[in-house]
Amino acid sequence: MTKPYIAGIGGANVDIHGQSFAPLIRRDSNPGRLHLSMGGVMRNILDNLTRLGEACQIVTAVGDDAYGQMLRTGCQALGMGTDGMLTRPGHSSSTYISIMDSAGDMLVAMSDMRILTEMDEGFVAGQMELLNGAELVVCDGNLSASALNYLTAHCTAPLCMDPVSTTWARKLVPILGRFDTIKPNRLEMEILADMPIATEEDLEEACTRVLAAGVRRVFVSLGADGIYYKGPGGSIHRRSRRFDRMVNATGAGDATMAGILHATRKGLDESEILDWALGAGLVAISGKDTINPDMSEQAIQQMIKEYVK
Repeated sequence: MTKPYIAGIGGANVDIHGQSFAPLIRRDSNPGRLHLSMGGVMRNILDNLTRLGEACQIVTAVGDDAYGQMLRTGCQALGMGTDGMLTRPGHSSSTYISIMDSAGDMLVAMSDMRILTEMDEGFVAGQMELLNGAELVVCDGNLSASALNYLTAHCTAPLCMDPVSTTWARKLVPILGRFDTIKPNRLEMEILADMPIATEEDLEEACTRVLAAGVRRVFVSLGADGIYYKGPGGSIHRRSRRFDRMVNATGAGDATMAGILHATRKGLDESEILDWALGAGLVAISGKDTINPDMSEQAIQQMIKEYVK
C-alpha cells in the first residue's frame, strides 16, 4: 500500500448474538433470532475509519476456519488492506457469543480468543515493516504484555491506544510513555494515573500524571458526560453532548477513537478533534449495530452541529 494509511494491530473476532422470542427455558432449544457480525475493538476502529475514507491495514491473526475467511473477505469488502492478517492453520478464529432473554438482558456469554496467544513477540516483529510504514498505528489491549513491549519499543509511527478494560490498562502502566495518544474511560484512567477520580480537579491531575509519563495526548471518555482532553503544553478542552436518541451504545468507544484519528489526519486543531470524537460516537450510538453503516463525515458534522456543545 503506497498511499498514506493507518495500521491497526490487535483483535478481530466474529460476534454471535442470540435473543429469545419468549422467556428462556433452560436446557432446551429456544426459538429466537441470531445475528452474526464482525467485531473486535481494533477491527471496529478501522472499520469506522474506512467508512470515513481512510486507507487502513489490519494486522491480526485468524484461524483457518469459516470465521477466519469471513473476517478476511469482510475486511476486504470494506476496502481494508489485509496484508497483515495472518491465517494460523489448526486454530479457531476469535469468537464471542452472547445469549439474551426476550427482554434483551444477557443471560450468558462465552468468548474463545485463544488465537490471541499467537500474536506474540515474533508475530509483531514480522509485521514491523507494515506498521512502521503507517502514518498512525492504533492498537487495543488484547496483545500480550511481551507483544506490547516489543511493539512500543520498535514502532516508529505514532502509537494510539484504546485500553479496552481496566485489566488490560494495568499492562500499559510500565510502557505508558511510549504512546502518543490514549483514549481510556474514567475507570481505566484511574489505573493509568494510579489515583481515584471523583472530581473535575481529579480528572485534570490524572491527565497531568499520564502526560508526565510521556504520553502526548489523552482523551478521557466520560460516556453520557462527554469527553475530556489534555494535550501538549497543558491545553485542556472539554465537550459534552445533549442526545436522547441512543439505540445501541456498544460501538461508541470504537467510533470515538476513529473520530480522533480521522480528525488528526485531517489536520484539525485540538478543539475540532474533540468535536469529531464526540460526533463520531453519537453516529455510532444512533444505529442498531456496533458499526453504524451510515458512518460518514457528513453524518459526524450533522451530529456536531445538532448535539455537541
